[in-house]
Amino acid sequence: MNVDRVCAKSGLLVDGDTRLLTDPSEYFHCGVDVQAGCGRLRCANCKAWVRGGPPGLGINDEVQVDVRKLYAAPDWSVLPYIEKPFVLHNRMRFYTCLCTTWEAESNEPVDNDREFESDPRVPWACAGHPVPKLPLALKDFTIDAKMRGVELVDKVLRGACPRELDRPFSFGPEPGVWLAWLYVYLQGLAITDQLSAAIADRLTDPDPHVVGRVLYYFSQFPRAAGIEKLVAKAEADPHRVAVGYPIPEHRSALTLWGVLVERLKHAPKQRDELDARIQSLITKLLFIPLSSLPHDDVGPTTTAEFEGKRRATLRGWDAAGIASWVEDFARARKLERIDAIGDELARSPGIFDDPEMRQYIADHIIEIDAAAPGRWRQAMTLLTDWIHKPEEGHLIVIAGSRIIQARLVPPAEFRTWIKNRRDYGWVRDEWVLPLETMLKQS
Repeated sequence: MNVDRVCAKSGLLVDGDTRLLTDPSEYFHCGVDVQAGCGRLRCANCKAWVRGGPPGLGINDEVQVDVRKLYAAPDWSVLPYIEKPFVLHNRMRFYTCLCTTWEAESNEPVDNDREFESDPRVPWACAGHPVPKLPLALKDFTIDAKMRGVELVDKVLRGACPRELDRPFSFGPEPGVWLAWLYVYLQGLAITDQLSAAIADRLTDPDPHVVGRVLYYFSQFPRAAGIEKLVAKAEADPHRVAVGYPIPEHRSALTLWGVLVERLKHAPKQRDELDARIQSLITKLLFIPLSSLPHDDVGPTTTAEFEGKRRATLRGWDAAGIASWVEDFARARKLERIDAIGDELARSPGIFDDPEMRQYIADHIIEIDAAAPGRWRQAMTLLTDWIHKPEEGHLIVIAGSRIIQARLVPPAEFRTWIKNRRDYGWVRDEWVLPLETMLKQS
C-alpha cells in the first residue's frame, strides 16, 4: 500500500447526488476538481469497514435500531427502520460501521473542526487505496505495461475518457480534469512521471485549448515531473507569463504566472533550485512595466462564453438570467486580468514569505509602483499582513517612508490607507506613528 494514496481530509462523506467510489484504487484528491466519497473508510473503534448506502435512504428516528444487524443486512431498503426520506432530503446517504451511523445530507470531510451540525462526528478515516494493477481497463482505453505517457496524453487530449467523473457544471469533454484524475489514480506506477513529462511537452502546441490544459494540469500539480519546462518557458519570455488560455474545465483563464505562483505556494520550507529560479523570475517581473505584460486571452472561446454554456446546463435558468449572469461574470474576470502580478502581492503572501524578499519589496516599492502605478497599495498590504510577527514591522516603516519621501501619493490618501489598516487590526501603533509624524512634516 502506498502511504500517499490516501483520501484528503481523511475522506469525504457524500450525499446521494455525489459519486461514492467503488473502485478500491480510486480516491479523493484535492488536485482533481471532483468530489467523491471514500470507499475505504475504516472505524478506529470497532475496526470494521464503513458501509455507504444507496442515495435516499435514512433511519426512522422513532424505531430502535440494532446497528450490528443493520451493518450485516445485504439490502437496507427492506429493513423496517430504514425509510426513504421526504423530498427535501432525498439527497442524503446513510453510512454505518458496527458502532456508529451517520446520515450525510451534503459533502463533508471526515477530518473537520465539528463547528457545524453537518460536520461528521465519526471515528472513521480513509485506510488508503492500493495501486492499480496493469493491464488496466478504463472507460475508453486500456493501459498496459507497453503504453507510454506520450500515447496516453494524446488519447486523452483527443477526447478519450478514462472514467465518467460526474462533475457538476460539466457541459462536454474535459481532458484537463481527466489528465489530473489519471495522474492521481496512477500514482505508484512508472507511467505517472511519463504522463507529466508528456503533458509538459505539449506546452507549445498550436491549439490554445491544449496549452490551457497543460497550464491547468501544472496549476493542480506544480511539483510534478516536467514542470521545469514551464519554468524555462517563463524565463525565456517573461513578458508572456500573464497571457491567458481559457478552457471549459476552469472558470478563469490559465496562465504561466498562475503555475509559478502555485509552485511556490506548495513549496516546502527547504526550497529547491527550481523554486529559487522562480523566486528570481518573480523579482524581475515586479519591475516589468504593466504595459509590457499583455493580459490578453488566447483562443476561440472566452471564459464568459464558456460560463454561458455551463449555466445553460442547469435547471431553472432562462436566456435572460444566463445573459445577466454572464455579463457579471465577464466583468469580474476582466478585473482579475488587469494586473496579475500586483494582485498576487495582496492575496498570496505565501509566495512572498521569504524575509529577504519582503525586505527587497520594501526597499524597492517606488520602482515596483512605477511598473504599475497604484501597485504600492498591494505591496503595502503584503507588508502589513504579519501583525503577529513584530520582527517584520520595521518593513512597514521603511516602505512607507519611501512612499512619503518620494511624494508617490497625496498625504491624505496615504493617511486613509493607514487608518483602514489600523481600524482592521493589521498594523500596530508603533509601526505607523513614525509614518504619521513624517506626513505631518511633509
